[in-house]
Amino acid sequence: MKKSIIYNLSPFNNNMDMSVTEYIIKKLLAFVLIYCFSAVLSEGIIIGILYCMGYDPFHGVMPVGLIGELLPYYGFMIFSLVTFAYCRFVEKRTIKSIGFSGNIVDYLAGALLAIILLFIIISISCIFGSMIFSGFNTNVNIKSLILWILAFGIQGATEEIMCRGFLLKSLQKRISIPIAIMIISTVFVFPHLFSLLEANFVYAIVGIINLYLISIIFSILVLWRANIWIACGLHSIWNFILYGIMGLSLSGSESISKGVILFSVKGANMLNGAEYGIEASIITTIVLGLFLFVILKRRKGRINKNGI
Repeated sequence: MKKSIIYNLSPFNNNMDMSVTEYIIKKLLAFVLIYCFSAVLSEGIIIGILYCMGYDPFHGVMPVGLIGELLPYYGFMIFSLVTFAYCRFVEKRTIKSIGFSGNIVDYLAGALLAIILLFIIISISCIFGSMIFSGFNTNVNIKSLILWILAFGIQGATEEIMCRGFLLKSLQKRISIPIAIMIISTVFVFPHLFSLLEANFVYAIVGIINLYLISIIFSILVLWRANIWIACGLHSIWNFILYGIMGLSLSGSESISKGVILFSVKGANMLNGAEYGIEASIITTIVLGLFLFVILKRRKGRINKNGI
């Protein structure tokens, strides 16, 4: 009996003949395994690259500025490759089944959604005086912007590959779509908890709600379009605009870039999310909540092959 349970829960086989609970645990263990192995591998590769560049990370000799900021984001490529390898060799799935199918134009649609949502959120923040438009940066480093958009393209796509391409696609084989989405959203929220808990309790709660909302939106868009292009575009461009174009805090991380469009945050309040940024703003909660309501309303009564 114990051997059977251990075999069922092992992430290294593609067996599906087990209870739903065992199946969920098995896939969550696989996700943790992929994440931890990728983190160790990417860290090792980055350390190796730093040594080749003449740095000594084990003795605190690290690059500062742009290089030091970019390397961890480019390290996300390892997470994607490990996830692809697991899906291919363990789950016997193709890249197409992970979600890289359909029309790549959906990526641009996701990018446009990011622009629209952020425009609405920032505009409302400015109207209520929690943020102030300060003009434009006339000394923009184009090379830096290109490197950042590539970095966030990799980071955003990787999170979607792991959460929606691997875990959601795997879970929906055995459990209902709503339960699968909530499990994915909890997994999506967890890595952000450490930075959120450094903020004031109220901002942390609002930030967690917003993370659940955006994760649910990502999942529904992926299921609706039957690919992950749209979520990759929305996720990556949202991060890039906040951090690179506006120079604002992203998930509690203060941008080292001044940005292109300059905004100043007026005080610390629920409208601007304080030091965590607009992702812990009540305005973001309302905008994302309304957007989720709209897409759910539009999909009501229209069930496709993906269950939504």
